[in-house]
Amino acid sequence: MRGLCRTVLAVILFACAVIPAQAEIKLPPDIMAYATEGINGVYSLDYPTAQKNIQKVFDEYPDHPFAHFGNAMIAWSRYEYEFETSDDKQRKVFEKILDESISGIQRWIKKNPDDPNAYMGLGALYGLRAMFSMRNRSWVTAYFSGRKAIKNLEKSLELDPTYYDAYFGLGIYQYFAGTLPAVIKVLAKIVAIKGNPDEGVKQLNLAREKATFTADSAKLILIEVQNTRKSPFYNPAQSLEFIRELRAKYPNNPLMRYVEVICLYETGQYDEVTAQANEFLRLIGTDSFYKDIYIARAYTALGTTQMAQGNMEQAKVLFEQGREAIKNQEPSRWGVWNELRLGQVYDLLGQREEALTQYKYVLSFKDKWGFDELAKALLKKPYTVPAQGVGPLPPKAD
Repeated sequence: MRGLCRTVLAVILFACAVIPAQAEIKLPPDIMAYATEGINGVYSLDYPTAQKNIQKVFDEYPDHPFAHFGNAMIAWSRYEYEFETSDDKQRKVFEKILDESISGIQRWIKKNPDDPNAYMGLGALYGLRAMFSMRNRSWVTAYFSGRKAIKNLEKSLELDPTYYDAYFGLGIYQYFAGTLPAVIKVLAKIVAIKGNPDEGVKQLNLAREKATFTADSAKLILIEVQNTRKSPFYNPAQSLEFIRELRAKYPNNPLMRYVEVICLYETGQYDEVTAQANEFLRLIGTDSFYKDIYIARAYTALGTTQMAQGNMEQAKVLFEQGREAIKNQEPSRWGVWNELRLGQVYDLLGQREEALTQYKYVLSFKDKWGFDELAKALLKKPYTVPAQGVGPLPPKAD
């Protein structure tokens, strides 16, 4: 799961619990409308609208999967993006709501044991817990949560074989379990984690083509898959096509715009990356959806693009400007990543002492984002550009 782009983590799973047209339990049109508005609010990062509409579903059906899943996704999205996974208080809020949501759907299942939507929602929430646990390196918890996710998703298909939305979650499992990072290969053997990347991509494409509510989410996952270098599925041109479709559908979401920046970078369109990243930076503070906490993302794009073109002096200026722009912010994943990138640029410019200072600074933060191992390695040996280039734009721990 580590390969998932954090830019889209908050929006790739939220739709899994939404009732499809063929569902056995029908809801009045007004409840469907509330749920749809709530989910669209999450997609647009419009949390007041999302919460208001999800609460209306709670009022009518207190334990319905719509309400519990929507509530968990609002909490996750806020933690992931409003707080950039950097606020421990918001993390605890998310964990509490996730536990409550799982319990709520389990209560619904006791009363409605043949509702495929409930198993879909429960499977999706366990999948969210698995990804969250992997991010925090709680491998055993991640494994058992993943098992529960798959069990419930398969149950939803058993109850309704035409429930194509279930293939979204199954496809994620098949692909990412089949491409586990080396750090958990041994654990994978012990607990017999198996996956089939080819089958996973087929299932994700099936969801993209036929799912009622997870087609867009499947596109987002496929973008990440297709942007993975050295992968047989590497196809950033198609990723760019997919994200432009999604941006047209959700124009207010700044992170859709940023994913397009990532795809432009991956396709080597550096002038366009620079133009889009500068526009992204300009909108921060002028558009209500573009928060100050996104400043580091903009400078990541600008600085890394100059690195990729061999313009290290320009990259240095941009990363230093980024550091100055966020100096009054709480540390965030993208901000600390910029600090590490600045150290790499110093190394490339032969400024080893400045680079060492940067790597030590990165190590001064609690290792929430997995950068310590890389920073320690760079303390021992100066950074040099690998044969394959400076690497992808988003933060990565290796």
